[in-house]
Order: sequence, then C-alpha cells, then structure tokens
Amino acid sequence: MKRLLMISLAVLVITACDKLEATDPVVTEAPEEVATAEVAETKDFASLIQQAEDLYAQTKAANHAWSVNLDSLKDARQAAEEGDMDKAVANTEEAIELSRLALIQAQAEKDLWQERVPK
Repeated sequence: MKRLLMISLAVLVITACDKLEATDPVVTEAPEEVATAEVAETKDFASLIQQAEDLYAQTKAANHAWSVNLDSLKDARQAAEEGDMDKAVANTEEAIELSRLALIQAQAEKDLWQERVPK
C-alpha cells in the first residue's frame, strides 16, 4: 500500500512537471535547498538519516510535507535498531528522495498556481 502511494505521488509530480515548459527552472533543476543537500557517497547511516531529517524539515517549512515520508523515516530508524543496516539505508534514501520530490512539487505549486486561476 505504501509503495502504491509513493508511486502515485511520483506520477503526480511527474505529471505536473510535464506540463511545464522545458525552459522552466522547476523542470530543469531542483530548488536550491535540494541542490545543497546531496546524498553522501558513503553509506554512513548517521549522516544519511540526518540529511533525510533536514530535508523533511525543509518540506515542513515549505508547508508541503508528505506523511509517507514520516513512515520511511520511522522504518529506517526501526531497521537500524534491529541491525538491518541495508534496509535502514534503503529507507533513508527513499525518505531523501520523497523529500526532494515534495520540495520540487512545492516549488511547482508556488510558481504555477496563478495559471490555474480562471481569467
């Protein structure tokens, strides 16, 4: 069910981005906040979970946090406590990607809402 929700959200973001012109900065590059938070090359869980939590905080500040992201963070912490670091890292990377998509969607909504207003 969680995977279906994530796929649906990703399709929504992609659909919204497809409606933008190719020269629109929302499509061609991520918001500045996302660009500065690159995923570490190492699989160090502590730094990854910190990045995921920081990105989630940015989505909350943008008033565009997704609840499915909290599930990924919770699953990552639980997997780490159980010692399954591969699963913990995978869930953390998923949370990072969800936050990036949420920030991209927030920027698109911020820029495009005016086009949806009837004229």
